[in-house]
Amino acid sequence: MSVEVDQSSAEGLVFHTSGGQDLITALLGSWMTIGGFVDGFAHRNLDTPETFFTPWHGVLYTGYLASSIWVVWLLARNRDRAPSPVGAIPVGYGVTVAGLAVFAAGGIGDLIWHTLFGIEVSIDALLSPTHIMLLLGAILIVAGPLRARWWDDGYQPDRLAAFLPPLVAVTAAAAEVGFFFQYVDGLSSRFMQATYEPGPENGYFEVVAGLSSMLITTVILMGALLLLMRRWRLPPGSALFLFGAFGLLMELLEGYEFPEDVIAPIVAGLFAEMVLRYLYRGSPAAIRITAFIVPLVMWGVRFGVFERYADINWPVSVWTGSLVFTGLTAVGLSLLAFPPTRDGDNRLGSAASDR
Repeated sequence: MSVEVDQSSAEGLVFHTSGGQDLITALLGSWMTIGGFVDGFAHRNLDTPETFFTPWHGVLYTGYLASSIWVVWLLARNRDRAPSPVGAIPVGYGVTVAGLAVFAAGGIGDLIWHTLFGIEVSIDALLSPTHIMLLLGAILIVAGPLRARWWDDGYQPDRLAAFLPPLVAVTAAAAEVGFFFQYVDGLSSRFMQATYEPGPENGYFEVVAGLSSMLITTVILMGALLLLMRRWRLPPGSALFLFGAFGLLMELLEGYEFPEDVIAPIVAGLFAEMVLRYLYRGSPAAIRITAFIVPLVMWGVRFGVFERYADINWPVSVWTGSLVFTGLTAVGLSLLAFPPTRDGDNRLGSAASDR
């Protein structure tokens, strides 16, 4: 695998990674992501000792080590021709190098934190400052392949295999965010089982928690999808990969005790594929309509599946209103990803000229 070189820079050579190299970076970053989910599964389902040195942490940190070795190798290949160490960093990979440093600082800080304050065992683990540093570092590491492909004007993949570098990167980043918001994961939420009566003392807070979980999960998934749509016309399978992988990883935290929970994101991914292939035309109206209906399908299926395996005790006004709010939330996200323009040119994949 060769590193492409652009000699047009007045400051010296500019280095570019290949698609294959970006895919390796994204996959190694996903190794870290999976390690985090395995660690989360162990904490939630296994009677494991509360210590920093566990096999589950080993999966996470070996993924980091592999990512570090790989990125250092990419930089070392360019060092002889680069005007400075910074100049050896390929286009888009500045955030990855920063992410490696942030993650290392978070890991060292986490060890010190546990020594001073003990091991977090519940939601406090997801709010720990050192763990948030690990989250930020992991997202920055996988952001490199996305940025590298984003700024490549010649990169317009028409097949899923060619689109994997940015797709895997965005999916891993979305899953990392979902992991840290697992306490309000709408795809595994059971809040709709609570009997609701008006008033804070009669199931009011269960509805608040359930609606919040739906909205947060919508923001994560639709935000990731709209980001990819902002830059590219997605090859077939992209939306299904994003939604399906996210659902499978979030259910890993439950040890796949409720496999039916993955049905809704998979169906939503399939529906998004149908919309993008056969109905979507890239106009402003089509963007808003697409953003509105995909969450409605996901949460509609979620309610239907839940009713099949359990009972929904929310009144019809609550659960139907919740569906509408998820769609409106995604429309709001679409206005950020595709802001209205005077000439109306905010079509899918139109960001290539926005640099």
